[in-house]
Amino acid sequence: MKAKFTLLTLSVSLALGLASSLAFAESGGIGSVTVTPNPAQAGQAVTITIAAEGEAPSLCGLAVEFGDGTGDKIKINGSDAKFPVTLAKAYAHPGTYVVKAEGKKITTHFRCAGEATATVVVQSAAAAAPSCPSGYKMTGKPSRTGAYRCKAGKGIVAPEANLVCPPPLAAYKTKTTVGCQDVKQTKK
Repeated sequence: MKAKFTLLTLSVSLALGLASSLAFAESGGIGSVTVTPNPAQAGQAVTITIAAEGEAPSLCGLAVEFGDGTGDKIKINGSDAKFPVTLAKAYAHPGTYVVKAEGKKITTHFRCAGEATATVVVQSAAAAAPSCPSGYKMTGKPSRTGAYRCKAGKGIVAPEANLVCPPPLAAYKTKTTVGCQDVKQTKK
């Protein structure tokens, strides 16, 4: 009879110990997601920081969805990754994206408790300001497509290399002018 009582006591003690361990593991979790800079430019790297709430868990898994169809899975283990988690991401296209971090079982790592989201606004990349080579002056203002023309000053020789123009513009030069012009589309 004493052996059964000892076994029952041991079983209850183990169960209570496991329950308290699980409660301790759940006492902290994913607390917040921040994105900087916000707003960002298309193509610019942003920093995504996932912070813990309460006592930071040291052994769990989390999944991060970047809102553009891509994501990352992270194992929090105290040595390779720990809270706060910092990630870099560049969004290719303008838009509003929701970054979501949530607990997920990854191999032997049980899910981190909680979830958090942040919204990042990505704007169109700023167009590069047109520039003229040394000794040239811009004539007029750039067109709405970005096309522009530069006229050579007295005694200035045209540069050997063509200007580098962003699509859909093409470089051109004559004896006294250089610039970026609209490319004419031909119908087939």
